[in-house]
Amino acid sequence: MSYDFDALIGNSKSLSGLTPELEACLKEIAPILVPQLEKVTDTFYLRLIMIPNTSLFLESRMEQLDKLKATHLAWLTSLFTRDINAEFAKDMRHVGDVHVSIQLPIEFMAGSMSLINKELIKLIIDALGDDKEQCTKALQAITAVTGLTLIIMQKSYQLWD
Repeated sequence: MSYDFDALIGNSKSLSGLTPELEACLKEIAPILVPQLEKVTDTFYLRLIMIPNTSLFLESRMEQLDKLKATHLAWLTSLFTRDINAEFAKDMRHVGDVHVSIQLPIEFMAGSMSLINKELIKLIIDALGDDKEQCTKALQAITAVTGLTLIIMQKSYQLWD
């Protein structure tokens, strides 16, 4: 099926509030966040293991945990290092397709994004909390890009587009 990823990224940017200024901010904060993203990924999976429903889902995939963590870390890093364009949308849609293929419940995706945001927010406040304007902009950028990825990935769960 042919898909208009230019339209998808444009619509997703509008819905998430990801502006060019916030996109630039993501790359500006990359040196602060990228070195700490492995810790975010580890904390993310520890939290998932502690939640009964997600723990049950992960139990059958424990032999793949290192691979899952590596993939998650690469995705998380891409939020701060890649251009957010049609190719990015295509890749995020593929991530959604993979989640659908393994029958990951859609609510796990939204909940997971909340867990990830919680960790990223802590890192930004620790690093930029003394500069209210920069801290606010960074938090807005993170919220927008994670919202954008969630919008695109959840498109895979739709039976129509």
